Amino acid sequence: MRIIDKLFLLKYTRKLVVWYYSKNKGGVYKSIKLRSLYKKYRGIDADFLSYGWTSDLIDGPVTIGKYTSIGKNVRRFDVNHYTTYATTHPCIFNPLFGWVDKDERLKSHLDIGNDVWIGENVLILPSCHKIGNGAIIAAGSVLTKDVPSYEIWGGGAAHFIKKRFSDDTIKKLEHIQWWNYPEAELKELKDFFCNPDELVRVLESKNQ
Repeated sequence: MRIIDKLFLLKYTRKLVVWYYSKNKGGVYKSIKLRSLYKKYRGIDADFLSYGWTSDLIDGPVTIGKYTSIGKNVRRFDVNHYTTYATTHPCIFNPLFGWVDKDERLKSHLDIGNDVWIGENVLILPSCHKIGNGAIIAAGSVLTKDVPSYEIWGGGAAHFIKKRFSDDTIKKLEHIQWWNYPEAELKELKDFFCNPDELVRVLESKNQ
């Protein structure tokens, strides 16, 4: 095992690894090596330019798309205590208490789409399996359900607030998938991002 892997496996030295890659190797946003370490050892598979996924408060397995923003102190639980057993205490599933040899609970997978914004102090429970493309989760929310693409949710427990755009615009954005275009092309089109329909029109013209 390489020294960088050993350092990553220890919680306190992992911060040094993240710091190193934040200053070198393309930064946290672009580092292929750092993303590979989180995928291998933490079950967090983050794509290009997404950030906030290096927090120890986020439990894998999690898949994160491109251009997704995760605020500070976002916490994600991958599994719950048992609620149908005679006790909710972890002695019934956690080997640390000496009752069982291993934890038999099934961890839930969370799929976070592209261009998602999750505000600070959001709590994501295992019952949430998917956050769609372009969704926004308000700061301090407790997320217990799946969130469709381009919807804004907030509260505890989090509930639907409104859609970001019209159904037609959402359909166009989902179809064009601007996040899959090369970063160099997107930089040239940055002035069109303030108008989603215009951005779609320009990208569609490029594909013709």
